[in-house]
Amino acid sequence: MWEKLKNFIRKDPVVFVIIITVIVVGFIFANVKVLHYTSESEFCGKCHPAQKVGPLGEYYTWSKNIHSTAEVECIDCHGRPGFVGYMKAKIGGLKDLYGEIFLSDEHKLKILAEGASNKKKAAELVPNETCMFCHTDSINEKIRKERIMSLGVKFRKIDNVVNPRFRESFGRPDILTEDTRVGVTPNHKIHIDAGLNCVDCHLGVAHGGDFHNLPKMQTCFACHYKVTKENKSAKVPENMDCAACHTMQDKIQKGVFVKGLEESPWYMADLECTDCHKDPFVRPNTDTCTSCHDESYGEMLIDTQKEFLEKLSSLQKVRDELFDERLEMPAAKRKLFNEFQYYVRILEMDGSKGFHNPEYFDLIIEKANEMVEKIENYVETEEVEATTHEESKKVAYMTESSEKKGETPHELKADNPEELIEIAPETINIAENHDIKTTKKPVIFPHKQHFEMFKCEECHSNPEEGTLKVEIKVLKGTSNTFHKELCFPCHKKYKVKKGTSCTTCHK
Repeated sequence: MWEKLKNFIRKDPVVFVIIITVIVVGFIFANVKVLHYTSESEFCGKCHPAQKVGPLGEYYTWSKNIHSTAEVECIDCHGRPGFVGYMKAKIGGLKDLYGEIFLSDEHKLKILAEGASNKKKAAELVPNETCMFCHTDSINEKIRKERIMSLGVKFRKIDNVVNPRFRESFGRPDILTEDTRVGVTPNHKIHIDAGLNCVDCHLGVAHGGDFHNLPKMQTCFACHYKVTKENKSAKVPENMDCAACHTMQDKIQKGVFVKGLEESPWYMADLECTDCHKDPFVRPNTDTCTSCHDESYGEMLIDTQKEFLEKLSSLQKVRDELFDERLEMPAAKRKLFNEFQYYVRILEMDGSKGFHNPEYFDLIIEKANEMVEKIENYVETEEVEATTHEESKKVAYMTESSEKKGETPHELKADNPEELIEIAPETINIAENHDIKTTKKPVIFPHKQHFEMFKCEECHSNPEEGTLKVEIKVLKGTSNTFHKELCFPCHKKYKVKKGTSCTTCHK
């Protein structure tokens, strides 16, 4: 056998080299494909399939968390930044695979429960540098300088993160140099310099079952108590010194929290927090008001909070509709969305349901509505790649088409065959046509307007049968096939006014 092989090599060395090259390239290609496939969170979900919070429900809780909406996958957090960290995580995954096949369910549940409840173990699974790689600029820069981030193949998101661009694209602060934009001001640098791990406060940050998994006040109190007991001279806030950490609420009452808004201090801003918050874990209610005032103050609390929640609910609905679209937004539009989302988070995170400073909250709500209008009226300022005079005219026409009705100008007609025009419907109910169950108003597609401007072949592979060039694979959510592969790319190309706004088509 060996002699035959040697004779073959001597006789046809070029063929032999080609065969070896094909085998090696094929082997590498297959391994890269396997690495890609096993790096998807959906793959992790095969061994963590439970639809619950707790052990085995890790994929489910991740899918409900804000990290998943930013396309941060399991492997991004459970593997140190850099190519070496990625490969170590993949090799470590073989141990998990062994446990899945050969060890008992009890063993697996014990391991998962420990990672979810033991802070030391959790810090081993997700160390500080992994969190700070995305949430800071200095650590991000340091790690990118010291490590090989990739070998030309993109295996996961974290290894391609460059700050401040990535961080700012989501409207997030640098946690080492800036305060959190809303809620409590924890001073992350002091805590990290003191030796705390991110998971000491943010245990279960991606697996708590909520969209935002924020630290609990009891965690702060317990840690501060422990520190002061061990070191009497330690500088930690007193439990009832509310304004030391709740700086947002303090500035809201003074009417100075949002830059650019008219200062509007609350008429009761001179009150101490503890005048109303007798117990840090129990929110004030109407009884709190009437203990100092007459019954009308209790009614005022109810009315103020009801009106505030109605306004907030309206803004939250718009925020939720736009949220899934944000990754596809142009940078300038996403910046507008991040500012809008910032105002909504202020209203959500204040905690008083509008009572800390009603007039100031009205100013914030007014500002949020201004941002909604800007987002809906957003038009890309980049030059459209119109390669022909005909396309240039289409740009001008389509920009105005959402506001002008009537016949298409003669020079823009696509001159499709009469036999196709005769059988073409003027409008198409997309939901009925594709059996889509939608909570929004169904899109009534203006088919006539489009086939007068474009050749049928631009959208259809078989115009007579109405077969689209794009295979409709995804029908649910804002990242459905219609949005991603048909409507939005064309609308962006021709600068259709409000071309990616829900209400433009869902009306």
